[in-house]
Parts: sequence; structure tokens; C-alpha cells
Amino acid sequence: MNEIELKARVADKAKVEEKLNSFAKFERSVTRDDRYYIGPSGKGKKIRIRKETENETVTWLLTYKKKENRRGPDGTTSEVNEELETTMEDPVPLVQYLEDSGYTVALRKHKDVLDWVHDGATLELCNIPPLGWFLEIEILSEKNDEETVQAAQKKLKELLLKCGLSEKDIEEKYYSELLKECNENK
Repeated sequence: MNEIELKARVADKAKVEEKLNSFAKFERSVTRDDRYYIGPSGKGKKIRIRKETENETVTWLLTYKKKENRRGPDGTTSEVNEELETTMEDPVPLVQYLEDSGYTVALRKHKDVLDWVHDGATLELCNIPPLGWFLEIEILSEKNDEETVQAAQKKLKELLLKCGLSEKDIEEKYYSELLKECNENK
């Protein structure tokens, strides 16, 4: 499955939440704790193990993504990610295997998420300490050809504007880059 997404910084969470409630259906509140593992060389692709908690229910997810930023015809950048994901009953055997094979945790990320849906899109208002609030808007697609991506990018931008945000609020960097910069500036 391919996810076509953009994220934007949110200065006024209450204002964006009010806009979302005016046109989208609230789905859930969830907490996500991610650990990104990288191989012994410290290079290459990362895999993510996510602990997702909704109410008191915990779900474990294993994810591998092929990530790419694409600029649309209007100059707006969005992520186009091929995402492979599966649930796990217990992450301990995989974590033990990874550690025994020389993998290390390259990044930890915590997200408190409020989740809405509208017209085939998921809209998530996310707090990512210490970065602050973001709005992530995501469309899932079987295809990632140029026509499909451009149509999704147009819809993402329309939804962004409907939430009271503008193109200048779009964050092009991955969270991993932002968290790394934040840690370097401590």
C-alpha cells in the first residue's frame, strides 16, 4: 500500500481541532511509541516497531517503508511512501533477534494522536515531544503513478487549507530529521 501524505506545523491546536470537527468525523485518540532499528553498519534502511495504545488496548506493529518526497506541479511537497506493515502478538522475539544481529535503536518517537476521517483521507492532529503539534493528512492508494499522486496531492492541499493552515505551514523534513536536529541543539 502507498501512503501519500503531507504534514504541517500547527501553531494553534484548538483552532485546527475546531476546523476538523466542523467537517471531518472524529475516529479515535491513540498513543504511538516507535522504535526505529538500524543495522550493524549504522547505515541502510530502518525498520520500525510501534506500540500503539488506544484506551487500554495495545497493538504491536512492524513496519518497513520506502520513503520519498515528491514535489507537485504547484510546488507543494508531500511524502509518497510504500509501506509494508504487519501486526505482531509479541515483539520480544524480533527485538531479541535484531539486538543479537547487531541492530540498534536509531530513534525513539512518541506521538499523541487525535484521528479524524473525511472523504477517503485520514487527518491526524499529532503532538510529538519536543517538536510540538503537527497535522498529518494521509491518503492510501494501491498506485503511486504520477497521475494518482498529483490528484492526491491536490486533495491534501485542499484539506490543509480547509483546516485553516497554509502552504507555509508544510514541514518537508521527516520527523527523524527534526528530532535529530532537536537533539543536536541541546
